[in-house]
Amino acid sequence: MDKWVPVVLIVVLLAGSGGGYYLASNTLQPRITSLESQLTTVQQQLSEKTQDYTTLNNDYQALSQEKASLESSRASLQSSYDALKTNYDTLQSNYGSLQTSRDSLQADYTALSSQYNTLSAVNSDYTQLSEDYVALKKQYDALSQTVGNNVYKTIGYTQMLEYFHQLTLSVRTFNATLRELCDETTSFKNTLTTSEILGVESAVREAVGSSTDFWSNYQKIHEYVTSNIEYVNDIESPSISSYSWIDVNGVRYLTGFDTTTTRNYVQKPSFTLEYKQGDCDDQAHLEYAMLRYNNKYIVGNDYRIFIAWVFFSDETSHVAVFQPVSGGKLTILDPAGNYLTSESSTIRGKDAASELDAYNTRWSSQGSITSISLYSIDITDGSYTVVVDGTVTEVASYLTG
Repeated sequence: MDKWVPVVLIVVLLAGSGGGYYLASNTLQPRITSLESQLTTVQQQLSEKTQDYTTLNNDYQALSQEKASLESSRASLQSSYDALKTNYDTLQSNYGSLQTSRDSLQADYTALSSQYNTLSAVNSDYTQLSEDYVALKKQYDALSQTVGNNVYKTIGYTQMLEYFHQLTLSVRTFNATLRELCDETTSFKNTLTTSEILGVESAVREAVGSSTDFWSNYQKIHEYVTSNIEYVNDIESPSISSYSWIDVNGVRYLTGFDTTTTRNYVQKPSFTLEYKQGDCDDQAHLEYAMLRYNNKYIVGNDYRIFIAWVFFSDETSHVAVFQPVSGGKLTILDPAGNYLTSESSTIRGKDAASELDAYNTRWSSQGSITSISLYSIDITDGSYTVVVDGTVTEVASYLTG
């Protein structure tokens, strides 16, 4: 009997559970139905949201591609902008350079116009020389024709022959004078004589005033020349390049000559002062004459001073004034080259070797100095002595010896 008790209890419990489940089912069913309805709604909404997400994602992808394309376009435009900016800056710089070049050319044009006007005035001074040349040529031609017609057999033979001889001598003298004026060394007898030294007195006294100080006067004279004399190239002048002759009883008579022109003409200091222009040799001769006057008549000591003829590796040459100074020093006064041996803008004598090296550097545009000839001038007659002719080193050695 006792072993059936558990069985009975189990049956009772199962019956109670079933009844409870039944009751619970009837109570929760509406809730379940409502939740299922809500689930269906949420699933529909989820489906819609999924579709919306898909659409938005597609739009996002499209926008991302468009953004990438726009970024690429922006980078390309930036690159184009940078290139255009660089081109603009280059063009702006080129414009500035062209403007500077234009201003420089305008200044050169103005200077050349001034030189042209000056040369036109100077050219008149050669008119008489040209007229003399033409007159001599006509006389020569006439006499040549007379000789060709056997003038020696006429009554006036002796007189005509003598006249012809004098004409020959005149032509030779005329040409010799021209050549002297066109050569640096032979020009000394015309440009650096006592009369020419005395002729610059008023200019010297205007430059130095009442000063009797050697160095101060040197600087004042140099500044006077550089301030008052304009650099102008020489104009062409005629000369006879060759002769032909006949010999009559041991005497030569001209039968013809050829002419040429040269652009190297050494002016007298007085001429340079009057017209206030000249090239390097004209300015150097003027400054030399003024310095010699200062030394002899103002300072009271006719110090040794040289005309320097400087030759460059590009086959050009230049003329300046060299003042040797005791102790192996040198002062260079070069008005046309705008060069003065100085320190802190005050004229000085410096070691000859180092100063010649500095002067060589000044003329680096001409290559280099190949040789220098120094001339000591006797102003009584314009004769000269070549005191040294050599390289920069050899000239420095002479000045320091």
